[in-house]
Amino acid sequence: MKKISQHKMLLAGDSFDHCSMQVHKFFDLTSLVIYDCIEAIEKKSCSGLDAAFFDHITQAEMRNRQSVQGLIDELIKADICKTTDLQKVEQGYLSKTIHILSHFLDGFIGIDSFFYNLIDDSHWLPQTTARVIHKNPHQYWLVHIDCFATTAEEAGLLRL
Repeated sequence: MKKISQHKMLLAGDSFDHCSMQVHKFFDLTSLVIYDCIEAIEKKSCSGLDAAFFDHITQAEMRNRQSVQGLIDELIKADICKTTDLQKVEQGYLSKTIHILSHFLDGFIGIDSFFYNLIDDSHWLPQTTARVIHKNPHQYWLVHIDCFATTAEEAGLLRL
């Protein structure tokens, strides 16, 4: 098995162990990505009490934004610049690019998701959730997970 992905998962919970169990349960139940093994790494995780907590979230969201921009750049290279251009997309690489892009926008986790907010089922941190976390930081964790599979295909979605 090899590491094929990593995620920073935002959760509400009493401790790293509690949040780690929630992450494992989430991946046991989701059919969006299927890993052979996931490993929560406490040294790369932090609680809402950590002074750099929101900086870590901002950096992780930036990784998602870079992925989204990369997908948009792929569409632009293929001369897909307006929504009406979508009519000319045939099934294949471009349609998969659009599919992955839509997952980022609609909140479905994928192998390319770096930051994932399990509280809101989102790739972003809404201001309303950020305000709640600021009021009760001890109840929130950003858990780093490394994800392993024999091949990316076995994880359910190819990386573009």
